[in-house]
Amino acid sequence: MNKPYDYYEHPLLSSFSELLSLNYKKNPDKIAFTYKIDKEVINKSYKDFYKDVTYLTNYLTNEYNNERIAIISENSYNYIVLFFSIIISNNIAVLIDKDLDEESIKKLLKQSDTKVLYYSKNHCDLERIIKKYKSYEIDNVLDIPKLNKKETKKKCKESVLFFTSGTTGANKCVMLSEENILSDIYGACSIFKPNGDVFACLPFHHAFGLITSILKPFFYNETIFINNSLKTILTDLKISKPNTMFVVPTFIETFYKQIWKNAKKNKKTHLLKSMIKTSKMLLKIGIDLRKQLFKSIHNSFGGNIEYIICGGAYLDPKYIIFFRSIGINILNGYGITECSPVVAVNRNHYYRDGSVGQIVKGAEIKIKENEILVKGKMVMLGFYKDKKATDEVLKDGYFHTGDFGYIDKDGFLFITGRKKNLIILSNGENISPEVIEEELSHDEAVSEIIVYENNNKLLAEIYPREEYLGNKSYFDDLIYKYNSKVPKNHQIALVTLRNNEFPKNNNKKILRNKFMEEKYGKGNN
Repeated sequence: MNKPYDYYEHPLLSSFSELLSLNYKKNPDKIAFTYKIDKEVINKSYKDFYKDVTYLTNYLTNEYNNERIAIISENSYNYIVLFFSIIISNNIAVLIDKDLDEESIKKLLKQSDTKVLYYSKNHCDLERIIKKYKSYEIDNVLDIPKLNKKETKKKCKESVLFFTSGTTGANKCVMLSEENILSDIYGACSIFKPNGDVFACLPFHHAFGLITSILKPFFYNETIFINNSLKTILTDLKISKPNTMFVVPTFIETFYKQIWKNAKKNKKTHLLKSMIKTSKMLLKIGIDLRKQLFKSIHNSFGGNIEYIICGGAYLDPKYIIFFRSIGINILNGYGITECSPVVAVNRNHYYRDGSVGQIVKGAEIKIKENEILVKGKMVMLGFYKDKKATDEVLKDGYFHTGDFGYIDKDGFLFITGRKKNLIILSNGENISPEVIEEELSHDEAVSEIIVYENNNKLLAEIYPREEYLGNKSYFDDLIYKYNSKVPKNHQIALVTLRNNEFPKNNNKKILRNKFMEEKYGKGNN
């Protein structure tokens, strides 16, 4: 199809309580969540979930009001029950990455004024921390007395505190309200609709992992499989047989490498290439045999996979084209925690390679001096206790994303770089390193790349794919060919190779500032 069509229609909800009740009334016996404990598969219906949230909400209402309650845990059913209950009981959920070190966790707890803490017993690093708070194991969150709901005082504006994990290393505490989140659910669900069961594998302390891969499918009354470990993803995919999954680019790249690795191992590389070519030819005349031709690949995803929604960082369009050729649609999107988080996403039947999709319903986008500005009810309340930082990004009703981009004539948004990464040469020339990185990343030998400036010259550092490690002459030739096609100010003066990946944050984004510290020391980047 790949042509414009109407928004998907559905109601705009006003509260999490309404979201909970809506699905309970719509289809109480349908399975809402599936997960594993050891090797046993557990199913929880929308009725089960409604009861669990109601009991815990009543308990929290009797115990706390407008309290900041932190969750530090791996993905779990109890995590979602607790999240809903904190919000419905007029408290504030503070979501913290379980993999942070002790000092970082202590800092975030203090920054957010947290008083109550639910934690996973699987993380012994927390032992010294939990003694300083009202602390409870999340595994026992449903082992509570059944209480009647108590009337609560007026609710705080914010409902959730997310910590950004950008590429600067500095964490900001983003305040989102129920209205923010529900507006974004409404807007994003008007653009994209899952067509069956959903696989949730991204960490819930990220807005993308929780709001996009849990709350939005929940709104659509789908069944959601909760994966709690990267080690069990392939096993869990085969058990859950999802239609849709939500990932960051690292997952796509890993899946891609594994497919070709398996083909090489089984001496079927030529056959796979031939089948892809045949599949594309058949599609041109309206014959779609992709699911049959690539059955073994589909089976590794459970056999029913149709959509993979990808966001969080740049994704090379070559992956989108490859997976489409074997019958799996990767729909790239763009989001930012401060916008709850989805701003744009490619649609089920209307997409454009290289873009991050159509603007979600309810969001107003403006491009000012190449920067993407966002206005709408999904835009955050602000940064917690940081008016200065808030005022820097919220101006005239618009959130200044810090991302450069443009919108084409058909309304597709394209990202071209980050404002803070902009290189300004002595002649006044402004260069987005991401544009050069994208161009060079198309080469099969490049795994990761950073383009940076030193002494008014553009330099590149590359982490090669395994079979090209140490092959300096190949990359010298690559840069020579690139330089011959571009203006002098965009040419790379020197390329260096590295033997290990670039430093990344927990969302697998490359930390440019850490890289520059590696090269030149702290304070010299």
